[in-house]
Amino acid sequence: MAYIKDSKIAKVKSETYVSIDSIYLDSALMGETTLVRKEKGWFIPLLFFNIWKTKNTCIQGKSMIEGNVPDFLRNSISEEINRSGEFKLDSLTNTDYKIELSIDEFKSEGPYISSGFFYFFLYAYGFSYSDNAGPAISNLTISYKLKKGEQVVCAKSFFGETFTEQINRGYNDISQLQQDYAISMVEANSRNFKRVIELIVDDINRYFGENN
Repeated sequence: MAYIKDSKIAKVKSETYVSIDSIYLDSALMGETTLVRKEKGWFIPLLFFNIWKTKNTCIQGKSMIEGNVPDFLRNSISEEINRSGEFKLDSLTNTDYKIELSIDEFKSEGPYISSGFFYFFLYAYGFSYSDNAGPAISNLTISYKLKKGEQVVCAKSFFGETFTEQINRGYNDISQLQQDYAISMVEANSRNFKRVIELIVDDINRYFGENN
């Protein structure tokens, strides 16, 4: 994943310092490897003509994602605070304010459909097949707590959802289609992190603006 750095840079920052304390990710939210689950399929054998179609659901696993997700969140929200935060980030000293983060939902999944036909008659035969992928849906929910000392002064949860485009252009190499499908899911993850992190930083800006 990659964090998109295009938010508006804050012109003025207060002398309020925060640090990022802990980031929690339930290991059960995502499997280690990508899972392909068969939903339905059919095969019709005829005298000179056979047709088939199968529908699977592709569920993103950790193997699709390079790097550690909590580390990615820590680095990304640090970059966003430095860009659009109207407060300052301090990762070295013990600040009065601390941010705790929890990734409560993190998943991407979508359909993968294979279909084709085969015909033969006397000395002639022919066949055709195709694989279509998507659109996939990617969901992300992150909750945060802003604490002053041990007191929680602000806490909210934010949700992001992104749909990928359907991939159905002609591929001679099915593995390339599958790779492009995986990349589209990871890009959707990145857009969700971007959206949710901006909402968190904006909410903390609002809190400090109203209470400092």
